[in-house]
Amino acid sequence: MRLLAFLLTITSLAIAQNVNLPKPQGPLVEGTLETVNAVLRIQGCAHDQEGKVVCAVQIQSNARTNQQVSSPHSSVRAISARGFSYPGYLVVEGGQLEQNRAVFSLPAGNRVAGRVVFPEMSRDETFIAVLYLGGLEFRGLPIGQALPPAAPAQTQAQPQAPGTLDYRKFVVGPFTFELISGPKGRCCHYFDLDYKVTAAQDATLQIDMRSSRTILEGGLQEAYGEWSVSGGRSDFIAGIPVNVRDSLGIPQQGRESPQILYTEFRVSSDGGKTWEKVVLRNIPVSK
Repeated sequence: MRLLAFLLTITSLAIAQNVNLPKPQGPLVEGTLETVNAVLRIQGCAHDQEGKVVCAVQIQSNARTNQQVSSPHSSVRAISARGFSYPGYLVVEGGQLEQNRAVFSLPAGNRVAGRVVFPEMSRDETFIAVLYLGGLEFRGLPIGQALPPAAPAQTQAQPQAPGTLDYRKFVVGPFTFELISGPKGRCCHYFDLDYKVTAAQDATLQIDMRSSRTILEGGLQEAYGEWSVSGGRSDFIAGIPVNVRDSLGIPQQGRESPQILYTEFRVSSDGGKTWEKVVLRNIPVSK
């Protein structure tokens, strides 16, 4: 018996030594979809007020041509930490949500924002172990508690210049900006836009107005601005909205302009390490 136990031990050691395994991998929130040459990034997940679990997703095109992308609902699924499997679907701003798929435009070299929605996921779930989307696998996604409801999918794509966001509500990084009021003129060189901003995950907001540019109806333009956050603290807690003011610099003679034709600025959520450009167009000025 002792000889047999010894031989079994030697055999098991030999087998273990011949096994060549890759190193363990941690959470995965980003992947490349080769079929359309785009990078998908999950920016955070949370239970919304309607009882669904919603994950913010950013889709960055690296292609040189504009594309029309189709995402079958059957390619979307989440496995919770408790082992339950939940079907879902993708919604992209400006796209169409059909019975069996989502369809959206992906401009060359530009970024679009969307949501992955799981309508039947239990409120008891606090963690997504694996999320499948379009053939990609994402892992290790905590579920927060108060993501604002996603904008409903539009039945028709709205005509919009590539890379332009809707000034009334847009998503950049983990932040959702929803217009409260404005733009309103402020003496003597600013148009103020007041937004309610909600983060899908804990993050620090920074807005770079030094690289901003604003063009008014009539051809007047300026290249400066400022921003402020209510209470002065820009560290956001996931799901809790905070008021933010974005002040666009304008020339003094542009105070009576009825419309902002174009404005751009940059937003960061990681302390200024990376920046995302925001472009807004055709904003009527409040009187």
